[in-house]
Amino acid sequence: MAQTSRRQETRKIASLGLAAWVLLLPIALVSLGIWQTQRAAETLEHARRSSAELSTTLAQVKNIAASDPTAILTFQGAGEPTSLAALVAVSQIEAALSQADEELEISQIRRPLVWGTIGGAVLAFFGGALGLMAAGISGIRARVSQRQLIASFQRLRSLLPFILATVVIGFSIGVISAALFEAVSMGLWADFTTGSAKLFAVAVVLAVIAAYSAFTALRGLKDVFALFTPEPLVAAGRVIEETEAPELWRFVRSLAGRQHALLPDTIIVGLGQGFFVTESQLRLWPEDRLVPGRSLYLPAAYLDLLDQAEIAAIIGHELAHFSGEDTTYSQQFTPIYAGLWRALAALGRADGGRFVLYPAVKLGFHAMQRFDHAVAHWSRLREFDADRSGSLLATPADAASALIRTGIIAPAVAYVLQRAYAGPDDTGSDDAWPDLVAQTTELVTTNGWSDPMPLLGDRQPHPTDSHPPTIQRISALGVEIGDDLLRRAMRQPEPGARSFADDLFSDWAGLCRLLSKDFIDDARMMRDRRREVLEKVVAGASQETVVYDNVKPMIWTMVIVAMIFAGFGLTVVFLSGQLGLGYDEFAQSLIAAITAFGAVTSLLYAAFLDRSAARPLMVLTPDALLASRLDKPVAWTDVAGYAVYASSRFALRLWLNQDAPVPKKHWRAIYSKIDRRQRIITLGALGIKGVKAADFSALVGRYHEAAYARQELAAAMLHPSRDASADETAGKY
Repeated sequence: MAQTSRRQETRKIASLGLAAWVLLLPIALVSLGIWQTQRAAETLEHARRSSAELSTTLAQVKNIAASDPTAILTFQGAGEPTSLAALVAVSQIEAALSQADEELEISQIRRPLVWGTIGGAVLAFFGGALGLMAAGISGIRARVSQRQLIASFQRLRSLLPFILATVVIGFSIGVISAALFEAVSMGLWADFTTGSAKLFAVAVVLAVIAAYSAFTALRGLKDVFALFTPEPLVAAGRVIEETEAPELWRFVRSLAGRQHALLPDTIIVGLGQGFFVTESQLRLWPEDRLVPGRSLYLPAAYLDLLDQAEIAAIIGHELAHFSGEDTTYSQQFTPIYAGLWRALAALGRADGGRFVLYPAVKLGFHAMQRFDHAVAHWSRLREFDADRSGSLLATPADAASALIRTGIIAPAVAYVLQRAYAGPDDTGSDDAWPDLVAQTTELVTTNGWSDPMPLLGDRQPHPTDSHPPTIQRISALGVEIGDDLLRRAMRQPEPGARSFADDLFSDWAGLCRLLSKDFIDDARMMRDRRREVLEKVVAGASQETVVYDNVKPMIWTMVIVAMIFAGFGLTVVFLSGQLGLGYDEFAQSLIAAITAFGAVTSLLYAAFLDRSAARPLMVLTPDALLASRLDKPVAWTDVAGYAVYASSRFALRLWLNQDAPVPKKHWRAIYSKIDRRQRIITLGALGIKGVKAADFSALVGRYHEAAYARQELAAAMLHPSRDASADETAGKY
């Protein structure tokens, strides 16, 4: 109940945040625009009136000045009356008229910006409201049926880019217009000070940033939404032609016929963990082959450990997705839906500092989240229906046994593949390639199965869809998880006995060795690439680097402080009369002593720093960090993480691993600290001589990474035999 309440509270907060960005912010911009409208009208009217009055007055004063230049004229202003000579009055009135004309011009420029603020805000508001309404209606319709889910999503998919573009354009126009209005308005201020100039610059910069953000946001919106076109799925395996496995094709054709399902165009066998079907294009490795149409993927190790009834139930489950509305769902919806989520995620990452894009990103995620519940609902029902359809080709107990058995096969497959991935590169011929499928069967024959109960809450792996937990799928089949079911699911393979897979393929062992060779070849290539990267990292930090404390600025500071003390002391001693000390010898002596002490102390500290400057602050070796503040080196492989600080005082902070020894610091290292409980070392300094903080952080990072890379390379060279490691970890997969 508490978790449900927290979830509901989180949803309310998210909804309020969405409403604030999509609806309230445009409303606030409209309010700002209305206020700007009133201000613009008032200033425009005032500027027009002032210009007209000053023009009339100037004409009258010029006539008087032409006949009597020395005539004294009295003007009544806002304060006391002012008397001026006619010629002087002409020049001042002309200056006032010029200012009034300038204000009139500024007021006329400001007026269209008001409608930009209001119009942009209204556009953003209606775009956001339309997006919320479209998302809500689409989400409601999507719960009616899978067909409605697909239709609603396709409509939303077509509308969403235009809606988001409308929000971005409207918000951008509103922000730019509002910022420019305020920037131009500062020209009307009577006291345009330095602070006013800064505000003017800030407003102009804000407008420029908003304009640039709008341009890049729209360009990014266009580029990113091109990403939601479906991309081929990637899998490793081999296409099985009917001549290679006639019995397999006959078996699958029989199952499809009994289900009235479409037959797959392609059957692929690989070492991947999971059965699946897809109607999307599939890029198949290692051949880099693009496979179109309906594809059925079969994992070899599972085929070797399942019996005929279990395989029939699983393949029947997968083929059920090729019938009815599932075909349209998997072909027209699932890959595009996943692609659009990826596009929105990329758009969110691309947002960066472009604040005008943020409301559109929030709206896009909200629109997609409205589909999530319906997608999960229909995916769940699709899997339950497919389970029931598959169980009709065997029995519900067979289908339930297959669900449990595939769950306990997965750890064994993962263990064998991980061990093969880290294996040696001493395979010399095709005949020597191991059979990883046979190794998996041998492993479970020798060591037994892992406990199936914790795995019942897991979901079967699938490249595009999520599945309900295994325990729910078994319950939906009407099968009780009892001793008989567990005994059947956990039966041991019979040593030397042929599996059902042997009957399906013309050369099952040869296919398994070929798949194993593909996997090991790929693993070898990945290890080679990894080794190249590690060697490059190691080469980047193969020499010692000595760094020194940057004491020179502090030395000069201390010398200057000493000169100030000395100068003050001499001034007090020799100019005591002028300073009001008279002949107070005690006061003179006290001040002289204090200033002398300050000067000498500053000079001594400067000398100490100058002497310490010759000693290295740190020595970065390939294996360890040697610091003058510590009693022993710190191995790089004992450091879990690090950070360099250079705000108030320069410091290098190291976080040690749990089993790493913690050194002691010297008593003179007052700016360094050892936190033994948190296992943190802080090495303080005045700075690093000749190196900026960011460059020093990068330098430490190179040594840190190189040490771990060297450790990994050494471990690879001293890799223990796989048989020994298997003895240690058998049964733990």
